[in-house]
Amino acid sequence: MTRYATISAKISEEEREEIRRLKLNPTEIIRNAVHEEIKRARNKDQIDSMKKVRQIIMKLRSEDIVKDIREDRER
Repeated sequence: MTRYATISAKISEEEREEIRRLKLNPTEIIRNAVHEEIKRARNKDQIDSMKKVRQIIMKLRSEDIVKDIREDRER
């Protein structure tokens, strides 16, 4: 069973009225915004990791990579 936590946010009166006027669900807005921000942060972490790995890979010679792949296939 999923457990939930309550968070709150202060918004301007104008934004609150606009949410009401447009009949939007503030809970869904906040939930979606949190979900998207988590996804963005994870993607950034992955990109940073990939950049570090790329620096290591770029130092390797393609001949060595091909040799290692061939040796691995023979096992």
